[in-house]
Amino acid sequence: MTHEHLRAVETYKLSYPQLKRMSRPSLEHSFLPGASLGLGDFRRVAACAADPTKGEKISSGCQKFLDGSERAHMQWQLEREFGQFEGKF
Repeated sequence: MTHEHLRAVETYKLSYPQLKRMSRPSLEHSFLPGASLGLGDFRRVAACAADPTKGEKISSGCQKFLDGSERAHMQWQLEREFGQFEGKF
C-alpha cells in the first residue's frame, strides 16, 4: 500500500490530508468482520467517543467494543498510527 500512496503523491500530487481521507473509507468498506468505529464525518461510536487515540489507556467500554469488532480494531489502529506519524512533525 505504501507504494500506491507514493505513486498517488507523485502522479496526482495528492496531499497528506487527501491520502488520510482516502485511507479511512478503505477500512470502512473493507470485508473485515464487525461493526465500524465510525458514524460518518469521522465521529466515533458512543463507546469510544471520549477515548483519545493518542493515549495509552482507553475505557473498558471502548476496549470491549474494539475486542468485538475486527473492523473497529483496525480503524482504531489506523487512527493511532496517524497520530504517531503526525507527532513526528
